[in-house]
Amino acid sequence: MSKSDFNIDILELLDRENPVAEIDYKKHQWAEISAEVPNKFVTQFYNHPEKNYWEFPYEEALEVLQEAKDQLAKLQRTPEQQAAYEKRMKELENWKPTPEEQAEYEAKMKEQRKKYYE
Repeated sequence: MSKSDFNIDILELLDRENPVAEIDYKKHQWAEISAEVPNKFVTQFYNHPEKNYWEFPYEEALEVLQEAKDQLAKLQRTPEQQAAYEKRMKELENWKPTPEEQAEYEAKMKEQRKKYYE
C-alpha cells in the first residue's frame, strides 16, 4: 500500500452543479468529495469491487482525503463571492432584456465564439 496508488481527479459531472474530487485506489473508485452547498464538503465512500471493505492506514487515508478536499476547495467561491453570485442570480431571475439588450448580448456571444472556437 502506497500513497502513489491513490489518484485524485477533479471532475465536472453532468448530474452535479459543482466539480467533485474523485479518489481512486489502484484504478477503483474509493471516495468522492463534493460541495453542492458551497464550502460544505460531503464525502461519499464506494464499495470495494472485490471485498467487503477497504482498509488503509489511518494517517494515509486522512492525508489523501485532505489533499482531495484542498484541491476541490481551490475551486470554491469564498463566502463573499458566493453571496455576490447568489445576489446576481436573484437579480437575473426577473430580467427581461429589451430587444436592443438582447441584440447586444447575442453580438457579444458571437464575438466570444469566434474568438475561442474558430
